[in-house]
Amino acid sequence: MLKLFIADDEVIIRRGLKAAVDWEKYAIQVVGEAEDGELALEMAKELKPDLLFLDICMPFLNGIDLIKELQVILPDSLFILITGHDEFSYAQQAVRLGVFDYVLKPVKVGELENVVARAVEELNSKTHYQKWEMQFEGNREILKIDFLQRWVGGMMQKGDLQEEFQLFDLKLDGTIGVSVIKLLNIDLNTADEFWNEKLLAFSLRNIIKDLLHDSFTAEFFEDQHGHIVILLPVDRAEDLMAINHLIKEKVETFLGKTIVYSEKIAHRFEDIPTIYQSLITQIDSDSNVSPIVVLAKNYIDQRYNDSMITLNEVASSVQVSPSYLSKQFKNELGTSFIQYLTKVRIEKSLLLMNDPYLKVYEISEKVGYSTQHYFCNAFKKVVGISPSSYRSGSRK
Repeated sequence: MLKLFIADDEVIIRRGLKAAVDWEKYAIQVVGEAEDGELALEMAKELKPDLLFLDICMPFLNGIDLIKELQVILPDSLFILITGHDEFSYAQQAVRLGVFDYVLKPVKVGELENVVARAVEELNSKTHYQKWEMQFEGNREILKIDFLQRWVGGMMQKGDLQEEFQLFDLKLDGTIGVSVIKLLNIDLNTADEFWNEKLLAFSLRNIIKDLLHDSFTAEFFEDQHGHIVILLPVDRAEDLMAINHLIKEKVETFLGKTIVYSEKIAHRFEDIPTIYQSLITQIDSDSNVSPIVVLAKNYIDQRYNDSMITLNEVASSVQVSPSYLSKQFKNELGTSFIQYLTKVRIEKSLLLMNDPYLKVYEISEKVGYSTQHYFCNAFKKVVGISPSSYRSGSRK
């Protein structure tokens, strides 16, 4: 029930208010009364009423000053003033303080019940909102993940986004690194029966959470297909590449399983759903191959920046002959070892191309080319234009 407190220096007014209304009808219980302002303050602190009837003119502490004190202590309570005609200016002052309403002496039952009914409706509305707010806070993370899943999946109208972003306090402004990670049940070392699918997924999320801990604006979640999606505001593409490399390294070291990932840069948050869909297509095609090829690709993806990497080295890492690995690349990926290595290097270079701080020769070194000339030839063969033309076109 709602709690009502009455403060008036006239005992006849207090008795009249208690008797004038069937309080149970409004689910209200009169929990206390006071004859002066100071006593009212102390009792209200203890009783914490939802609704207070206060006389404007009371000894020791008048109604206006009492309200100022109680509004700090009882921010969700409603105050109704009892006032005479000659105190009307005080009542107006109280209304400006945020008092719910006032009733004039002598109090008329009809007017009183009208005010009480409106006050109860307001209090119930507040209570309903508070319950909703508590329920929302308790499920905020689940609701946020549901929103992110629907958004990147292309199931949200553009007009709904700003409100949802504010509701979940999402800060995805500027340049956003978009990553999709897939955990493959392929052992890098000795198989460990202790791991099961749920425990692996839980451990993967914890590793990513720890590594993203310092980035307060990063968001990551599991999509409806079991991929981990990371949305990371970054200043430079190298930051995105570094964090994904670190995630892969930590996961494969601690879990003994391989992961594959794809990454791109979004310059506007509106582009993220489209980029996500392209990354999903890429990662699913990349992971839908035999374990030998997955491990070989994994080795290349981690060491593409080494200009000395060779087919023999990769084949040795997965314990097969170079000729067998070359054949599997051709059969499963439709490409040669060199073509796949070139594809990886050029894809990484495209991420770096939008970084104005990097020179073309620096990019070529970072993706494993010993000379800028060799890099430019490979880039033009894959992309169709030179690095400088691509760069100027991106800026336009």
